[in-house]
Amino acid sequence: MAQKVITVNINVYEQSVTNRHSAYEISYVNKYLDDGWVIKEIIHSPTAAAAWTNITFVLEK
Repeated sequence: MAQKVITVNINVYEQSVTNRHSAYEISYVNKYLDDGWVIKEIIHSPTAAAAWTNITFVLEK
C-alpha cells in the first residue's frame, strides 16, 4: 500500500465571523480523495500562534 502525508496550516481566526465558527474545505486533500486515496489518520498539532492550527492527513491507497 502506498501512503502520502499532507500537512495543512489553517488560519482559524475569522474577524468577520460573529459566532467564531468556521468551516474549511481543503481542495488539495479532496483531489487525492477523488483519486481513490483514503484518510488513514488525522493528526492535529497546535502551533505557537493561537490563530493557526496544523492538521496532518495520512492518506493510503
